[in-house]
Order: sequence, then C-alpha cells, then structure tokens
Amino acid sequence: MAVYRVLGRYCVRPGSLRPFCHAANAGDIYEAPVEEDLIEQKRNKSRLTENHYRIHHRQVTRLSEDEEIVESLSKQRKLYAHYGASSGISVDKLWPSKEELELEKEWEKVSRPHSAQEMIRMARQAKEDEERATQQRQEELKKRVAKLEGWKREVRERIHQQEKEAHMAKEKKDRLIEEVRQILGFQIDPKDERFKEALLKKEQEEKKAKKAAKKLASQKRLLDRLRKEANPTPTPAEGATTKPEGEGSNISPGTPIV
Repeated sequence: MAVYRVLGRYCVRPGSLRPFCHAANAGDIYEAPVEEDLIEQKRNKSRLTENHYRIHHRQVTRLSEDEEIVESLSKQRKLYAHYGASSGISVDKLWPSKEELELEKEWEKVSRPHSAQEMIRMARQAKEDEERATQQRQEELKKRVAKLEGWKREVRERIHQQEKEAHMAKEKKDRLIEEVRQILGFQIDPKDERFKEALLKKEQEEKKAKKAAKKLASQKRLLDRLRKEANPTPTPAEGATTKPEGEGSNISPGTPIV
C-alpha cells in the first residue's frame, strides 16, 4: 500500500480499502474520509491490506511506479508469469540480459555436461544393465529354489544324526549309572558324591579299555603287514609252467587234425 506525502499530510493511494488522510503535524488540518470510502472501509471486515486482499480474492496485483523501482526483477517476472499482461509490467525489462544468458549457459555446462544424445544413450545403457541384473537375480533364485529340497534333506539328516547321538549318549549314561549302582550294591542318588566318584572312575576305566583295544588293533594290523612282507604268496601267473608244443599230448607232430 503506497503512501504519499501531499502538503504535509500522509495520504493512502486512491483506490485502497482504507483511503483517508491524517495530519502530519498537530497544526495540520484533518481531512475526513469520503462517504464512499467510509462505506468501503466498513465493508472490509477482514481488515486485510490491499495487496493481501487481492491475493486472497485472486485479483490482479498491479505494481505502482515506485513498487516497480523497488521490487526485484525476479518478483516482477513471477507476477508477469502468473497474471500475464494484465499485471501491467513491461515485457522488455523482463528479458534476461547478456550476463544472465552467459551465466545460464555456464550453469548448463556444469550441471549437464553431456549432450542430449549422450544422455539418451546413457539412459538406455542404464536400463539395459538394470534389466540384465534383474535377470541374473532371477536365475540365481531359480537355482536356489532347485537346491532347496537338497538343503532340506541335509537339515533333516543332520537333525536325525544329532538326535541319534543324543539318544546314544543318554543310553550310555544310563548304562554307566546302572553299572555303578550294581558295583555299590544299593540304590543311591546320582547327585551323591560317592556316586559321582564311582561314575568318574567307571568312565576312566572305559576310556582305558577303549584305548587298549585301539592299541591292540593297531598292533594286530602291524603284525599282519609284517607277516605278509615276510612270506609273500606266489601269484597264479608265477606258479604256472610253460610246456613245449605237443608235450603231454597224444598227438604227434605232423598228424593231420580231422
């Protein structure tokens, strides 16, 4: 809302929603508003400024001469782009200058260094690479799905083997407990210290027995190998003897065979 100083009084630009004048000094004469202006002032219940009132009611915002000088060129371009020629802004001054055009060209070179053909080619290449990668992932998924049954079978076998080992360990422990109870000759709580000592002794004896059996089997294999090296058995090819032709048969040489 433009304010003008006329004869020592500040007056609102004519056509505003609250046009009136008041004295700048105490000695100035107060100018009462006109009846029409007073009616317009009372009708404005929103008490918005002129510019805000026009924006709210989507009316054309026209700049005064002073506002055109003060307002930036970018804002005037926005107003002309929004309202067009009805904004009252001259198109001549909105056209970019040579410096702005050179700056825009430099910005285009920095922000978009590739030409349109190169950008199209790069976009096609990126799309082809993405499709190829998607196809490879799908092929890998198909291979993994084909191996899924084998993996399930391996898991089931592993679980079965673990259950079997746990069952064998439980049976072994129950057997050792029963043997310890037979050695002691009476029922005893497995948590008793005497029972734990006897069970530990029994386990050590079993370990020694396994170790001795393993050592005996190794010695037996060694003796068998040494025995084979000392008394090699003749092969059938070595025991066979060659006989001259006709020896050991009733057919004399030169006799025709009928």
